[in-house]
Amino acid sequence: MKICIIRPAVIHREVAFSHMPSAPLGPAYIAAMLRADGHEVQAIDAAVEGFHDVEKFQTDKLGFDTYVFGLNIERTISRIDPHTDVICFSFMYTNNWYYDQELLIAARQRFPHAVFIAGGEHVTAAPDFCLDTAPELDYIVLGEGESTISELVSSLAQNEPVDGILRLAYRKEQQPVVNNNERRIKRVQQVNDIPWPAWDLFPLEKYFQYKVSYGVYRGNSLPVMASRGCPYDCTFCSSPQMWGKKYSLRDVKDFVDEMEYYYKKYNVVSFDFFDLTAIIYKDWIVKLCDEIMRRDMQITYQIPAGTRAEAIDHEVAQKLYQSGCKNITYAPESGSPRVLKAIKKRVKLPDMLESIRHSYRVGMNIKLNIIVGFPDETHLDVWKTLWFLVQSSWYGAHDMYPGVFSPYPGSALYDRLAQEGRVDLYDGKYMMAIVSSHDLWPGDTYNDKMSPTAVKIYSILMFVFFYGSNFLFRPTRFYKLVRNLVTRQYESRAESVLAQTFTKLRLSKHGSAPLKESQPLTG
Repeated sequence: MKICIIRPAVIHREVAFSHMPSAPLGPAYIAAMLRADGHEVQAIDAAVEGFHDVEKFQTDKLGFDTYVFGLNIERTISRIDPHTDVICFSFMYTNNWYYDQELLIAARQRFPHAVFIAGGEHVTAAPDFCLDTAPELDYIVLGEGESTISELVSSLAQNEPVDGILRLAYRKEQQPVVNNNERRIKRVQQVNDIPWPAWDLFPLEKYFQYKVSYGVYRGNSLPVMASRGCPYDCTFCSSPQMWGKKYSLRDVKDFVDEMEYYYKKYNVVSFDFFDLTAIIYKDWIVKLCDEIMRRDMQITYQIPAGTRAEAIDHEVAQKLYQSGCKNITYAPESGSPRVLKAIKKRVKLPDMLESIRHSYRVGMNIKLNIIVGFPDETHLDVWKTLWFLVQSSWYGAHDMYPGVFSPYPGSALYDRLAQEGRVDLYDGKYMMAIVSSHDLWPGDTYNDKMSPTAVKIYSILMFVFFYGSNFLFRPTRFYKLVRNLVTRQYESRAESVLAQTFTKLRLSKHGSAPLKESQPLTG
């Protein structure tokens, strides 16, 4: 069959502290699987192919302005091969759903007979809602999608029934949504058997030209994934539903073979680990570091999405740095043991501080992920987090980002708040809060113990406590921050995000007029 895979453009508020999207690893894996099955595959990455384009997103569903970054709907659809049989959409984020709906409507008008399939975090978390609000969709692939989409497209090509395919949601005429959601944890394929991502179908030259990276740009970058799943069950996270709790590690040699292939073929010198939890087992990460050093590749890599601390002692930290790991993110989420227990975040804060010390001493740039405003969090809990941030600053952490809690579909906390009648995907107010969740002054909060204003003020205090103590303990860091922003040679993720935030603000002021090719979004 002739298949087109689309990663849509993204919408943001005028001021949103978030990275522009990096190369789409999930769609690249799906493309590789479908091509391995013998199908003809086209890939459209609207986010990077229209990297300098910005226009207002016109919708009456939101009470504020948002902006589309990337190819608009008309230009995206115009790139689809007119003979396409199946169109696959990557719908990862709830805050992009209103735009994704408009894309589906326009695509259906142009391709009335094509089969529409969606996959990704958002549609996996809320398949009933998505099928109900986007009747243009035919099927939703749930969770880890390679095996399911392979079975589905094969059945479609041979006009066979799809009833027996697990991890699939769809409609039957005049019947409720069918949701074959039994394969929640068990996987049909071993992680080492999944084909490497089909990056040759994507515009790599544009990712490199525009300096696209999920972490800190340190040269031509691509995302990689060394593991699948996460063995933990944090209540604010949707990964247990998306991936299950089975944690599967790839063979070290196969993983480094993939990195070396990109290094030699595409001159990729920087890798972003997209793993949910990259470092759990010490022996595996030591083998990985040794294998990278044995091959003497001149690369760097980073762990920007967050990892645990237990396995990172001085030996591991030293090997990580020597093998090329320059940036690492820890995800304590809170400095209060009571909150950590409530959200099932199995973290020992003293051990994390020691791990931060080891990573700092070997030379790594360290970022912390913090969340404020959990439903049961108290003022005392927040002050404990503020103290932990000062301690982390003393131990060597460079960056910190305090996100205000948002209940994302698919998470246990979302389910709890939905049962209490406090969130509803069909409620425009909830969707507005999700869209504005990365703003300097976010929308709704869901805390029972503090007012919305108090939660937002605390998020600003976290910046003040962390960076104030950081510059006090190490005065040269302020100079380096200013120098790096001026020279556009970023060393930390905060510097990169700050630069992109200012650039998105500048882009939004230009309306629908694209900027010139000579103006990279990274600065």
